[in-house]
Amino acid sequence: MKLRPWFLLAAVAAASCGGYDAPDEVTFGQLVYTQPAPTPGGQPSDLFKPLTSYYLDPSLEVWKDGQQQLPQALPSSTVTTITTRMGTGTGGFGYTQQTNNPGPGGVPNADVGLRLAYIQTTQAYYYNYCSIYWAYYYCYPGWAYAGSYTTGTVLVQMVGLKTIGTVVTPGKALWVSALYSVLGSAGLENAPRLTSALNQAFDQSPYLKTN
Repeated sequence: MKLRPWFLLAAVAAASCGGYDAPDEVTFGQLVYTQPAPTPGGQPSDLFKPLTSYYLDPSLEVWKDGQQQLPQALPSSTVTTITTRMGTGTGGFGYTQQTNNPGPGGVPNADVGLRLAYIQTTQAYYYNYCSIYWAYYYCYPGWAYAGSYTTGTVLVQMVGLKTIGTVVTPGKALWVSALYSVLGSAGLENAPRLTSALNQAFDQSPYLKTN
């Protein structure tokens, strides 16, 4: 299997990368799951406050029955939703978008990168959702992700692209969301459902806001 430069989505057991289990919301199929706000030492984290820019990969990573397929372009409505919610306008999280595509193996000139993966499958799989990013391999038990997914599920991951402070490092997964079966068997024709689920994921993650 070819490893893409952004991250690896591999059909492996959850315990293989840190010994953690998928949350009940994932196992039992909640429509939109997002990682909870980080609380190191039991206190709310300001992890995202110093971040100011993001890069959205225009390709949608596609997996079918555990095998990686050719990527597809993100639907325009999906791009609009993400740029609006991540942006500096009213209601946005305050990030400036960097649109310069660095090309294969290149590093976007942004603090964080966003990438989406689409699972086309007729079976449920356990996936380890880790980051493999320009020769860095990360799988943190608190911020990597594993679960059982159904046909038409979309996974969203935000990874660090630069070293910022002592927490954000290149390739580290900072935020992950699973949008359960939002595309169904119709695929990208169900883009309105993907838009609705993305908005819910952002609504559930107000801690992503910057200063």
